[in-house]
Amino acid sequence: MEKLIHPMSYSLLTLRKLRYKLHPLRLFKLFLFIGFLIILFLLLGTTAFKHKELIIETPKEIVILQKTHAFVHSAYFYPVSKSLGNNAIAIVTTMNKRTVDPITDYTIKVHGSMIENRRKRMTNVATLTTEHLLNDRCDYSQVLIQSNLFPGMNKLEIESEGVLTEIPFKMPKYSAPKPVVFCVSPQFAAEQWQTFLTQLHISKRDIPTTRSSLSEIFNIFRYGAHLQLYIVSMVESYYKLIKEYEKLGLVSIEPWLTIKFPVTDGPYLEPNRNVELRNQAAAHTDCILMYKEAVSFVGILDMDDILIPNNANSYYEEFEREYGGSWFISALQYGKADFETIKVASLEDQSITAIVKNARRLPTKDQGKSFVRPERFNSSWSHYSRNSDDKPMYWTPKQSVPLMMRRKAMRTNNIFHLKNMFLKNLTDVKDGAVPLNPGDNITQLISEDHLAEIDAEMKSILALEPIAKLSATLPKDDYYMPIIFKCYNDSFYHLRDTHTLMNDVTCVNAFDCELPQRADMPCVHSDATYHSGPSMFPITFHWATDALFTNEIGCYQ
Repeated sequence: MEKLIHPMSYSLLTLRKLRYKLHPLRLFKLFLFIGFLIILFLLLGTTAFKHKELIIETPKEIVILQKTHAFVHSAYFYPVSKSLGNNAIAIVTTMNKRTVDPITDYTIKVHGSMIENRRKRMTNVATLTTEHLLNDRCDYSQVLIQSNLFPGMNKLEIESEGVLTEIPFKMPKYSAPKPVVFCVSPQFAAEQWQTFLTQLHISKRDIPTTRSSLSEIFNIFRYGAHLQLYIVSMVESYYKLIKEYEKLGLVSIEPWLTIKFPVTDGPYLEPNRNVELRNQAAAHTDCILMYKEAVSFVGILDMDDILIPNNANSYYEEFEREYGGSWFISALQYGKADFETIKVASLEDQSITAIVKNARRLPTKDQGKSFVRPERFNSSWSHYSRNSDDKPMYWTPKQSVPLMMRRKAMRTNNIFHLKNMFLKNLTDVKDGAVPLNPGDNITQLISEDHLAEIDAEMKSILALEPIAKLSATLPKDDYYMPIIFKCYNDSFYHLRDTHTLMNDVTCVNAFDCELPQRADMPCVHSDATYHSGPSMFPITFHWATDALFTNEIGCYQ
């Protein structure tokens, strides 16, 4: 008899025997589990989204450390800008960075309006950046305030907790005499006018109207930069010499003001003694902002930093060659090679050829200086922008990993740094040889033909009557230079050279240098009308208008 096999009945007990067979109950459990996961993810996603909205809408909590003060050096409004965007404002300040920690997280609201139309108004939150190290000992730092407002605004205000203060602003330059501008660090107790003549006559370039050949026009004068000088104090006769050059359109002068808080509602830390090196960073930042729409390159240097193009007829040619159209080069970083050389005391006997040919290379070097495309920078430190290395760059909105821009160290050229200049009688000046370029140590620092052209042009300008008559009044010896050099050496150069300078312990500042005054050597000093805004929490703002030079203060910092 044939054995009959009955269909297997299904129950919860037999399901475990059919682990890998599809069954409606298993499908139901599977769908139930998937549905649970979907609901769970939706709930978590909604919570995360709400949390994200909460983070975006709620400002980051900032702990106020103290009530302090800030000084506004300058404010610019850009109707059009290649890098800041249209209708941009940029405010250069010196601010107590210990107001909050860190100061760059502090939120500042700026208001733009039209005086003739009160309804035309816009408020925006500004971003804060600094070129100073936030962990160094100096309490005050250069802080740049940036934002964008609307076309045609003619009134700028800063707000804090409903209190507003109006800040005067100006327009940047949209044209310049040259495609390159050199921003020279603020001068104080300045007397070494020979350095100024060397810097200006090497760096500038005029177009002579008597030349017909384009090649002659391009090659005859060196080297195509306009000088922007910031002056705190200067020997009066030296100042008059620079003013004559300013009348010729060869240099621009800007008073660099001592920081003052005219009206305060309590004690405060004195800013000039507690900011790095008289806040050179703020002056260089102001210069970049002033010229960023007008020139192709901006150089950050001191008066005694002489750059001579290597294998190029102009600065523009060398800088364009070294950048090579690359977006990955943030700045050109030139090293500084120290030299000592001679100088003579009489104006009519000035010779840049003698200065160069009597120069002797010293074994020391100094920290280099940067030359930048201004559309890539809004600020700078004394030697370079601290935003120049590993500066992120995004090509597309969807790019998650940025490309990095970095400074390019110049290997074939260095700055000819006139570290020491010793007075000599003209009869004792020897005719030496042009030193080697401190960058490649192969080529000449400068050609003999270029030196002859520079000296010929300088003598023709020094022979002009308004300049020639200053000869008897210019300093014939060094008075302030040795005092300042010793003070700087005691304050920080010695610490730096012995590798004992620690930024978090020492604020690099020589404001306390004792500068005795001489009745026979009067000085001019920058001054202005100083203003204080209303008391604001946590930062009260101060500024100045009608800047000028006066002979009533003396040769102080």
